[in-house]
Amino acid sequence: MSSAGEAACSYAALILYDDGIPITAEKIATLVKAANVSVESYWPSLFAKLFEKCNIEDLITNVGAAGAGAAVAAAAPVAAGAG
Repeated sequence: MSSAGEAACSYAALILYDDGIPITAEKIATLVKAANVSVESYWPSLFAKLFEKCNIEDLITNVGAAGAGAAVAAAAPVAAGAG
């Protein structure tokens, strides 16, 4: 994350998801305000639009999937050459 505002909006979205509450810009903004975090006014709406289009559970469960695949692909030629 490049800013505290982005992190705050991410955490707010996770809180809403965990509580089974629809993720909206207004609800993200309310949580961020309650945490006393200052964010640019466009962050809550950007995060709400993002989570309309993608499934948070998929994002959480696949966090390391891309990195693990790259590590296996990089190790394969080394293992083949060693034999």
